[in-house]
Amino acid sequence: MKIPKGEKAWVSYQDPSGEEKFIITSKTNSRDTYYLYEVTPDGLVKLGKGSSPTQLELKFKVKEKVRAVKDKKSKNKAKSS
Repeated sequence: MKIPKGEKAWVSYQDPSGEEKFIITSKTNSRDTYYLYEVTPDGLVKLGKGSSPTQLELKFKVKEKVRAVKDKKSKNKAKSS
């Protein structure tokens, strides 16, 4: 995964298996605006921007989405057993 030029990664969100799902960046020379990206097989997809990482977490329900991956994997394991 390549961080966009001129930006620095501050926060990374991983699912329970350790796979990176989201990252939050800001411009290297300023922390006035933060950017939320979803990590996909094709690279990073910008979801939005905000004035703080917490604002982005809440607006895009990042923690719930990371947990949902865990719940989905648990359900799939139960079905295959």
